[in-house]
Amino acid sequence: MKNEKGLHRVLITAVLAIGFGVFATLAAAQQASPWKDRAEYDAYNAIEQAAMPNQRVELADKYLAAYPESKVAERVYALKLQAYQQLNNSQKIEETAAKLLELNPKNFQALYLLSFLIPRTLNVQDPNAGAKLDTVAGYAARGLEELAAIQMPQGMQPAQFEEQKKQSAAVFHQTAGFAALQKKDYAKAAESLRRSAEINPNDGLTFYWLGSAHLSPQPPQHDPGIWAMARAVSISGPNALPGPIQQQVRDYVTKVYEARHGSRNGLDQVLAQAATAPFPPAGFRVLTLEETPEYQAEQEALRRQEEARLEAERQVALRKQRLLEELTTFDVIAQYLQEGGQKGNDTWEILHGQELPLSGKVVSATPAARPTTIRLAVSPELAEQAGKFDVELTLGTPHPRALAAGQDIMFSGTFDSYTARPFLLKMVSGKITP
Repeated sequence: MKNEKGLHRVLITAVLAIGFGVFATLAAAQQASPWKDRAEYDAYNAIEQAAMPNQRVELADKYLAAYPESKVAERVYALKLQAYQQLNNSQKIEETAAKLLELNPKNFQALYLLSFLIPRTLNVQDPNAGAKLDTVAGYAARGLEELAAIQMPQGMQPAQFEEQKKQSAAVFHQTAGFAALQKKDYAKAAESLRRSAEINPNDGLTFYWLGSAHLSPQPPQHDPGIWAMARAVSISGPNALPGPIQQQVRDYVTKVYEARHGSRNGLDQVLAQAATAPFPPAGFRVLTLEETPEYQAEQEALRRQEEARLEAERQVALRKQRLLEELTTFDVIAQYLQEGGQKGNDTWEILHGQELPLSGKVVSATPAARPTTIRLAVSPELAEQAGKFDVELTLGTPHPRALAAGQDIMFSGTFDSYTARPFLLKMVSGKITP
């Protein structure tokens, strides 16, 4: 699915700021007082005690302007970052988190927030998107490094600590997968997004991107891709795709499934299965159109029809061949044409349009001087009856001499039409042979 702008414009209504004791660690490292004087101390405390986020931002900016060499600048930017989170100001969140990383490249909170935020706000059509993708991929990699080294803060329960680590890892892997997906490194994208989905199997965006990573390469990986897309649209709750985007993804997976399978048959079952399990069971396959029982049955029926057609044609050819061997005289031809039925039809099908030499007795020829139409008695039996004829020959060119009634001639012509009773065969393009 090409149109992802809606996904990138999703409002960040709540982002979990996981610190893992960053601030406590920083304070413990500073043995000497960080304050230049009491005025700086009071200015800092005012930031912490500010009740409203806008007020906190304003006080932080004043503090940083007044004390550019502050030893607690990182803490101030962190407080400012929290205020922008409360204000849901994604642009300022990104700017402030980037500033935090300038002060401390290992600031975990900034790495986490930027890794979460950028994939959801980046316009991938922007000419500078490539550089930003590299940057956020770096954030995700550093975040995973810091996560591996982070120590559990005092007072935190081990289960809570491990859960927060897992959820943070899910975000970093998701971000790494998103960056790889946009750079068309589909194998790496699928690997990272799969790891994120294993940690958090109820995130619609992760499964949407995972499905894209499977379906975008050529040839596509239809089975895991269709399942991941089906999973993406089945997820509800806070981590569901936004309604309009969810519908777009549903339409897309329907289109992919139908193109693969040849119909929508079975799609509802896949959607239902994906709603209960994040990954497909062993052996799961979306059959191609050619593999479906319905298609195979249809093809078998067509094969049998073709075999029957060919056999019928073979039988007709054999019948006509035998008939052709029987058509040795004019009397046999006349007899079969007069019989009608299958034999009469086959006889005419063989003879129509064919040229045949015959001999017969002239009954009449018109016009008299340069005749073009000659009526002849070809059958010996008919030749004995005065005025009777069974062939009407139309010459291709007028005969140069008159023809007398009763005159025997050799001629040839093309079978054109006939009347069964009384029998009359009409031939055209006729010629009288010497």
